[in-house]
Amino acid sequence: MKIKLYLLLFLFSINIFSQRETDHWYFGDKAGIHFNKGNVDVLEDSQMTVINGSSSISDSQGNLLFYTDGQTIWNKNHEIMINGEGLNGELNNTQSSIIIPKPNSDTTFYVFTTRKTELSSPLVYPMIYHSEIEFSTSRPLGWVKYKNMPLMHSTANKITAIHHKNGKDVWGITYGSNAYEAENDILYAIKVTEDGVERPFTTTQLEYVKYENSYDGEMTISPDGSTIALYNAGLIRFFEFDTTTGLFSKIKYVTIAEFGGAGYDAYGLTFSPDSKLLYYSARYSNRNGQSYNIMQLEVDNPDEGFRGTPVYSGPLEISKSSISLGTDGKIYIAQSTTENIFDGNGNYLGFETYAEETLSIVHEPNRVGQNADYEHEAINLKSGASYKGLPNFIQSYFRNRIITENKCITDVFNFSLDSYNTITAAKWDFGDGNSGTGLTADHQYTTSGNFIVTCLVTIEGKEIPFYKEITVYPLPKLTSDQKLIQCDGDNNGIDLFDLTDIGPKIVEDSFNKAYLFYKSSNDAERDENRIPNPKTFENESTSQELFVKVITEKGCGSITNFFIESKFVSLGDVDTYYTCDSSDNLNGDRIGYFDLKTKSNEIRTNFNLDAENTIRFYPTLLDAQTTENQLPNKFNSLSTTIYVRVDNELGCGGMEPVNLVVNPTPKIELQDSYTICFNPNVNPITLTADASNDAYEWRNSSDNIISTNKDFKLNAIGDYSLTVYKTENGITCTSFKEFTVINPPSATFYDINVNTEDETNNIVDINLNGNSTYEFSLDNNTFFGNGTSHTFTNVTPGLRTIYIRDINNCEPPVQTDVSVIGYRKFFTPNNDNKNDYWNVKGIDSAFFKSVKIFIMDRYGKVVYQITDFNNLGWDGTYNGKPLPSNDYWFHSEIIDNNDQLIKASGNFSLIRK
Repeated sequence: MKIKLYLLLFLFSINIFSQRETDHWYFGDKAGIHFNKGNVDVLEDSQMTVINGSSSISDSQGNLLFYTDGQTIWNKNHEIMINGEGLNGELNNTQSSIIIPKPNSDTTFYVFTTRKTELSSPLVYPMIYHSEIEFSTSRPLGWVKYKNMPLMHSTANKITAIHHKNGKDVWGITYGSNAYEAENDILYAIKVTEDGVERPFTTTQLEYVKYENSYDGEMTISPDGSTIALYNAGLIRFFEFDTTTGLFSKIKYVTIAEFGGAGYDAYGLTFSPDSKLLYYSARYSNRNGQSYNIMQLEVDNPDEGFRGTPVYSGPLEISKSSISLGTDGKIYIAQSTTENIFDGNGNYLGFETYAEETLSIVHEPNRVGQNADYEHEAINLKSGASYKGLPNFIQSYFRNRIITENKCITDVFNFSLDSYNTITAAKWDFGDGNSGTGLTADHQYTTSGNFIVTCLVTIEGKEIPFYKEITVYPLPKLTSDQKLIQCDGDNNGIDLFDLTDIGPKIVEDSFNKAYLFYKSSNDAERDENRIPNPKTFENESTSQELFVKVITEKGCGSITNFFIESKFVSLGDVDTYYTCDSSDNLNGDRIGYFDLKTKSNEIRTNFNLDAENTIRFYPTLLDAQTTENQLPNKFNSLSTTIYVRVDNELGCGGMEPVNLVVNPTPKIELQDSYTICFNPNVNPITLTADASNDAYEWRNSSDNIISTNKDFKLNAIGDYSLTVYKTENGITCTSFKEFTVINPPSATFYDINVNTEDETNNIVDINLNGNSTYEFSLDNNTFFGNGTSHTFTNVTPGLRTIYIRDINNCEPPVQTDVSVIGYRKFFTPNNDNKNDYWNVKGIDSAFFKSVKIFIMDRYGKVVYQITDFNNLGWDGTYNGKPLPSNDYWFHSEIIDNNDQLIKASGNFSLIRK
């Protein structure tokens, strides 16, 4: 049966005005946490194991009442509640349940459950159900009074809730269909009042939300009730919600996936406490791999193509899972892993989900980007573990909050309150022994650190505690009267200073801090007349007092004074540093390699500087004065002048120029290749190295030195190299060149034609391709001809060698072997004593040891063999009978007197007239 998946949205609002209903979380593999007066305690008493969503609820003072996975309910003693088994929630649903207290009642609660698939045994239909839980004096642990009451014939795997505009009633919100297996195109708002679940439900049918299936992924609503967000199939859909009427309208659809390409696949969704930002957990995929991400998306950003900003991105070691606001205003993120499952043939069967022992936290979810302060694996769940889901709550509970920002100890903290219902009074405990009253409060702390602020708010005559942990940032601790001493380059008392160099002298951990500089204490206190050029500040006297405000990364600042002093210290002349052009492994670029560590050691030795002296090099005098752009120990450079700066605990130890000189590459002017005659004495070539060099090494291909003279005669082909040496400025530099010596190309045989048709005269015609004039020989002794072709006559039968030499004796000689053996193309056996026999011509017992000739018809049948030198040949008969005119084939194997095997094959014609 085809199963269609549906999304159902629920908004709820209740009349128990409180903050503490969300204090206890039970989820995952017997995992739990307790929001305990601003702290988070790990619980180890859960009896529930659930992979996906769950629900839990506490009373108005934060005492646990019960929790559920959508099928079983456990009471506060972690025992199964009376009649608390067999609820129709589907455990595989993303959000299988949510708990809604009945308005104006402390004793009655509804558990809404979702089911998207049909169950056959027992028979359970896909729809939304609700069960009623009651507490009484006779049943103080609660019992399920009514169970699995149908709400609608629809399917869903998502559910959420929010308070009504009146602050009493609750909206339950789902997204799905109005019939089983129908299109998902309806948003439902189910109103819960003091009279129970109100019917009919408010429905908003939206054409543009149709989907055949309700895919995994959460749905949530902002704490202020204004915005619904749900994830389905690559899209995050935003709807505006009217908490008075229960109607929806589209805001935007954000595409976070690119089907077939790069994009995000989301699961968990939650809003920031101020309802301005949406967070979602997602897996990102592209052609380069995958990653795990926590994304932040502005609700009011109209760009539907903007996917948000990652507040965390890491390796795909964690799977996308549920995320949820906590009572303390932070966002908590479930951790789980998955592993794909395959059968024995490698076919994908699905995946297995595994629990992790941690939760991650976004500490400042109202802040944008990295300022949200994500902490990976922040809470260890001890004996429990997290799967994909977290508890599902009425989201307006998280609107109840203390609003303030962490500040510096010198700042006044401004406290205010927010709630889904009217607050009539408030009593403040600032956590440092001080208190106050009023719906808003101001307070300044006298010590830095973390404090738990408690506010007892009054809503409809009931006092409810709100908690918030705040941080009072300390001021940076500064040391006064420190000195920044500059090297006076020309002994005039005026120099350029990089004032930021004072940082390490006045404050620990000088990095990640800002520095503002002033000429007077009054300017620093009033933040007036800042020094505009602190990195290139010119002093106004030999010793000048300045003031600096140091600001931490949290924005907290302190002021102190310091002194700058220009001090002339003559270090003395520093020897020029010479290097070779080839030192950077490239010849001719006029760039050399300089090892400033070696130069530093030389300076330390020459000027008797101990280890307390710091030696640094800079490209310009200004850089040396302001300690900017320090050169590395090893670098490549053209000839130039740099500056060395020496500093010690007393200040400047001297600053001097250092000349860097790159000696030019010793000259080598050789070609890459030279051509010499086969006889090197013909047109000899002698190479001459540049006379400006001091020494020479000519090497062969084995890297053996074969000459150290300036001149080198080329008398053999091969690969060679020349290394030259030149001493200049006290160092010897080298240059190196490889070259090749070759012979001119030899002549090549263009065509050789052997004619043995005339039994009395074997003829060999030879044609060459070449660049010279050549002589030809059959014995490599007597040569004939003068050109590129020649004809030999009366050639003795057999395997013959043809020798070719350049008449100028420059090109290498060549030779080739030819078989002076032939056969006729046809014969006419008609007994006229003319061409009556067919045989291979040119074979004779004087030149050959043996002969085997096989004659075959067109079918490959052997019709005749010749194995005797005296055999006249084949007369055209087989078994004494004449064979008809036709083409015939032969194969011959002949061995000459030098035991060389000569093979030949071909065809000829038998013609009868």
